[in-house]
Amino acid sequence: MDYEAFEQAQNSFQAPLVDQYDRAFKQFSNQELVRVFHEMIMKQGVNCLLELGAHRAATSKRFVKAKQGRKAVAIEANPFNFNKFAPTAKDAGVMYAHYALTDKTGPLNLVLSDSDQDRKRGHTKTSNSILQNKDFGRTMNIEVPGITLDDLEQESAFKAYVPSLEDERTALWIDVEGALSQLLRGASASLPKCLFAMAEVERVERFVGQKTAEHVAAQFAELGFFPFLRDSEYMPTQHNIIFVNGALIQPEELTALKDTFINNIKEFRPET
Repeated sequence: MDYEAFEQAQNSFQAPLVDQYDRAFKQFSNQELVRVFHEMIMKQGVNCLLELGAHRAATSKRFVKAKQGRKAVAIEANPFNFNKFAPTAKDAGVMYAHYALTDKTGPLNLVLSDSDQDRKRGHTKTSNSILQNKDFGRTMNIEVPGITLDDLEQESAFKAYVPSLEDERTALWIDVEGALSQLLRGASASLPKCLFAMAEVERVERFVGQKTAEHVAAQFAELGFFPFLRDSEYMPTQHNIIFVNGALIQPEELTALKDTFINNIKEFRPET
């Protein structure tokens, strides 16, 4: 599917509502896309979730709590977040690991916002990245373990928890703060084994050297994924897209979900 055509189609019914209702609609569109993501999990029999850029691992914890026997792997690059949230994630049955997902396995720098407020909060800001955030003032670099998704799949602790992605029905939740292109470059073997992914993308360069939505959509396409639906959460700069593996899920399987999403979007009216 041509990405430009996909964006035009989504804009045709979302842009007028962004213009009319702004933040209220943007939040609603995100809620609707998240609802579709979780409905796809149920309809496709997903039993394994990879949450990449996990922070609190909220999506992973919700996933394993909803049905017995599910597996969730949550990956977090920020060691301050990892140390803070690891106990509750592990108590919930989630494999919570400290890595930065990238295109080459090995140590790399995480760029942390280092304002006085960040220091008081313990450097747990969600917009820290392996790329320089253009909105940050004072920063500091901290070395963290980098790993490709392909290498993560072969890592011993991962394999003990998920012996083979080929034997699972896997979905992904990806929020890696501008580093999606790097993640995809390191996922050529593992990602095609997965059913679908919800990914945060940027329409403008918010991080130094990042690739924006059209580029990462092309990378997804090279791995066999097509864009299915998107929200308008932080338009015009940022939004989320569900990408679907066309080799594992046919578009006609998703028709009812798509129609319901579009109808719900078009019927949105803010609460008064």
